Amino acid sequence: MIISHQHRFIFVKTHKTAGSSLEVALARECGDNDIVSHMEDNIASGIPRNYGPTSRLGPAYNEIKLLRKIVGRHSPLLGEFYYEHMPASRIKALVGSSIWESYFTFCFERNPWDKAVSYYLWKQQGQGRTMPPFEEYIEKKPHRLPRDAALYFEGENLLVDRVFEFRELGPALEELRDRLGLRLPEPLPREKTGVAVERKDYREYYSDKSRERIGELFSREIALMDYRFSG
Repeated sequence: MIISHQHRFIFVKTHKTAGSSLEVALARECGDNDIVSHMEDNIASGIPRNYGPTSRLGPAYNEIKLLRKIVGRHSPLLGEFYYEHMPASRIKALVGSSIWESYFTFCFERNPWDKAVSYYLWKQQGQGRTMPPFEEYIEKKPHRLPRDAALYFEGENLLVDRVFEFRELGPALEELRDRLGLRLPEPLPREKTGVAVERKDYREYYSDKSRERIGELFSREIALMDYRFSG
């Protein structure tokens, strides 16, 4: 998640859409007063900045895991706190409507059938977690899936100016360069790629039942981006 006052944009970070690589590239263009949320392993890298929490509780909150379990990320005890996969509605509430409406706001999205497979395999192979079979995971743990419409919709209202398609990253980067005056590299720096994830074509993981279930769970993304199971 990035708020750049220098370049007047807000980046809402979704899951499995090259978001970490894009965040690193965007952050290198940001000024000292811009807000860049931390990722899992980059706190000491110099990339994150000004993300808070801004209250006196902030330093302890960032250091103590138990405290983070007790105090929710939207608690008024924290003051302003910006984090990685933060909903656009929450960002807007903190920065105010004037900034939100005058800055270019954007995110990326991915075909949900492809995305669900990528997320599952990243948990299984990338993080080494013991996972149930894919079909069972879809059926019994739908709340674990990265249903990112909740990050850029509020109810049925789309909050961001632009939802870019993950598979069209090149044209998206070109638009961001032109619109915002950024020097974004292509290809992007590779982040979170330390473990090679082996996978087949995403369509091979699905039965008719699980395919339909993803269609139900990701209905807003599918309607917005006109996604199809076939790609």
